[in-house]
Amino acid sequence: MNKSVCLMLAACLGLAACGSERISHFPSYKLTIIQGNELDAQAVSMLRPGLSKEQVQHLLGTPLLRDPLHANRWDYTFNISRNGVVRDRKNLTLHFDENGGLARAEGDVLEHIRQQAAEQNAPASETAQ
Repeated sequence: MNKSVCLMLAACLGLAACGSERISHFPSYKLTIIQGNELDAQAVSMLRPGLSKEQVQHLLGTPLLRDPLHANRWDYTFNISRNGVVRDRKNLTLHFDENGGLARAEGDVLEHIRQQAAEQNAPASETAQ
């Protein structure tokens, strides 16, 4: 009887030590997961109103999301995550008119490209003075 109690106690302690909370504290290799379309800043800067869907697809590639209920809207998303935590997320949404021409673009990718252009132009203008 004493042996069985000791075995049960040892089994309970052993199973309690296998909790997922403690395992996550141990250093281990965690994969960096890249999902979606990584958009080239030069290609996005070439977008102009009136471009056809084929021209846009040639510049940016196939969109990640094509909503069947909104055929005139394409969504490009790009995520970098590690251990389930999203470190970087960029979105670009393109809207087309009824004729299939690009009407407008919106998303944080455009702001990121504007910041990059401003950073590249700022050092050039400082050296010119």
